[in-house]
Amino acid sequence: MNVSGVLVHALPELVEVVALRLTACAGVEVHASTQDGRLVVTVEDEESLMFDTINSFHDIDGVLSISLIYHEFDNPLVLEKETKQTGGLSWG
Repeated sequence: MNVSGVLVHALPELVEVVALRLTACAGVEVHASTQDGRLVVTVEDEESLMFDTINSFHDIDGVLSISLIYHEFDNPLVLEKETKQTGGLSWG
């Protein structure tokens, strides 16, 4: 599973339209937006095509810039192996 946090900066007068178009993309969720055009977005994908999804944000009218803020890749096989070795999660 791939999870990315993205900051999208849009024209302030189009922020609501941009938010609607972003949420129309598979695996995309808009968590917050500001009046000055910033949107906090997450993208979840089980495929390795997440870059294509994020890059497609540039094609949305009103988008000024996109910044990848966070990315995590969870490999279920590695997580299963770690869980078996430790008997569960350990926090220190």
